[in-house]
Amino acid sequence: MEDEILQGVKARLASMKKVEATGFASQEAAAAYFSEKECILEDIVKTLETVNSNQSTQIEALKATVGALRGELKNQASNPKELTRHELLAGIGKGIAAAWTGDHQTLASLQFSPNLKADNWTNPKDVVWGEKGWQMTKAGAAKPLGEPMGNMATNEQFLINPIYETEIMQDAAKKSVMMPLVRHRPMMGPSIFLPTRERGGVQLHWLTAYGQQIKGSKPKGAERVELKAYTLAGYIPWFDEFEEDVFVDLGAMFVDEFTEVYGQEFDRQCLLANDDPFTGAFKASGVVEVPIAGADISKLTWKDFRDAVYKVPAEERKDCCWFLNETVLNHICNIEDSTGRPIWRGPTEAMPGRLDLYPYHEVSILPQMADIQADTAFAIFMNPKRIQHGNRRGIELKKFDGTTESMEYGELFLRFRKRDGFLVTRPKGNMVVLKTKAAA
Repeated sequence: MEDEILQGVKARLASMKKVEATGFASQEAAAAYFSEKECILEDIVKTLETVNSNQSTQIEALKATVGALRGELKNQASNPKELTRHELLAGIGKGIAAAWTGDHQTLASLQFSPNLKADNWTNPKDVVWGEKGWQMTKAGAAKPLGEPMGNMATNEQFLINPIYETEIMQDAAKKSVMMPLVRHRPMMGPSIFLPTRERGGVQLHWLTAYGQQIKGSKPKGAERVELKAYTLAGYIPWFDEFEEDVFVDLGAMFVDEFTEVYGQEFDRQCLLANDDPFTGAFKASGVVEVPIAGADISKLTWKDFRDAVYKVPAEERKDCCWFLNETVLNHICNIEDSTGRPIWRGPTEAMPGRLDLYPYHEVSILPQMADIQADTAFAIFMNPKRIQHGNRRGIELKKFDGTTESMEYGELFLRFRKRDGFLVTRPKGNMVVLKTKAAA
């Protein structure tokens, strides 16, 4: 048993011999990384202290290795290497090429990891590359430490380096209106339960004399609502010829394709989705609908916006803003007074940052002026923090050829998968949708 423990310690130390070479997206990411490594070393020391073995020389050698690694970590932590944009794209591109060709050793050097489970994805912290190939760490081991995970030659699903994932998601946030605005919650499992309470759920009582009875009351308590996460998959047409001089372009191509489509889908789930698979703010139950003066969108006036905001209580309004298409905003800019001058701004004035005292955001996926028919919702006034985004970490890549295009035309695809959840909380009385009237 003691030999197995020592073998496990050796495997963990082997995985740490090479201190992070790919660099870090930020100083915060570097600090978190080195803190985690220090915890691993501390755990190894505690493990060695429990071993009563006649192999004292071997134990002392392992302790010396731990001491050397601690010194190296301290030096690296004081001056961590930060990734340049070129290095980031080159690393992603090289990882994609290695995943495509099944080069597991290169994937391990880039801190990509195999993803083996269909529902509960493999945690990158549970996997390490050693002399026998991919192995499980102490945290994720179902087999004894140091045992290989099995035949990995046919595995084609890999999770990208978490440092790369953080940087990619920062790029995706630039392509999305809603991502920087909503509330994000990390998810360790397929769902979490959130407490939600209607306004006025707590009741207060004044006591005006000592010993006065507090009359019983039963205010409406917090309700538990479930935030579920599902897997989002996408397919990028790909090619299978990779050389070192195209790694940067390969990484840039993936980042551009992923962030563009993911940013738009993020906004759609927050705003327009109708049980597909989530329900966005426009379709949420309890949202107040305020019709404008007529069924024709050209009848839209300032008064419609002003009437709508006062449907939301003042304490909620201070955190609210408008979301609408840029063509609707352009229509508002061109509303003229009786002398033919624009009401909102003069010809030489800059675009104001507020719409009738409240901030606004232009969202391209919302209905355009030309597409707004009778009985159509086209703008919403709300606090975006009412939308909860559940983020289950991990972006998976897989070479995918099981398509009709592959069989008929030989076209291959790179499939990516990510897990997310969306939930609109407390829409009743807190959100207002502006829409055209129904046709007469």
